[in-house]
Amino acid sequence: MDTRKLFLITSAVVVAVVMLFALVIRSGSSKNVMTADVSLREPLGTDGEEPIADEEILDEDGGSTVVATETDEPPENRSFLSEGNRRTVVLFFQKTDSDLLAQERRRIFLTASPTDQAKQIIVELINGPNRDDLLPTLPPETRVLSLFIDRFKTAYIDLSEEVVSLHPGGSAAELATIFSVVNSLTYNLDTIKRVRILVGGEERETLKSHLDLARDYNQDMSIVDRGR
Repeated sequence: MDTRKLFLITSAVVVAVVMLFALVIRSGSSKNVMTADVSLREPLGTDGEEPIADEEILDEDGGSTVVATETDEPPENRSFLSEGNRRTVVLFFQKTDSDLLAQERRRIFLTASPTDQAKQIIVELINGPNRDDLLPTLPPETRVLSLFIDRFKTAYIDLSEEVVSLHPGGSAAELATIFSVVNSLTYNLDTIKRVRILVGGEERETLKSHLDLARDYNQDMSIVDRGR
């Protein structure tokens, strides 16, 4: 074989090797492109939305654990009217067989405002007792016009005229009315230490000729029957 033929054969082999090498490189690149393309087209959620990402938390030893994201409804979205948003309060009504007051439990809404809770307590007093051995201490027609608690923890309660015009009168009944209100508020709310009652937006000398309304009243448990 002469030199020219040997050169041609050698050149052909080199070209073939180069082409084969190029083909292998191209094949590998195409595979990587396909893999990347598939990863970019991961299936979405069943409704066409992106699936919720899982959450990664650190273990005590520094490792990581993947946990599913919470999907429960948050507490702030739960119904305000649910039983979990209520609290028990103690109301004081007059007993049928004496001038003493007795306790009755009631449920009110657990609102963030002490003023609102105080209004609810007064409304429950106006609604009257559920027990047969207790008497109402406020006329059912009475309305709460306003209620304000100052920085000295004095609650100012403005009641409608019916608290006077429809009140039965008498020192015992007036005493029951005053301390039914005062004890019910101060017993259940730490933000109230004393109470002053207004009528129709004004101060009055007495409730109905007996109990003084031109002063504040503090809690008095000496007139409460502790046995009931």
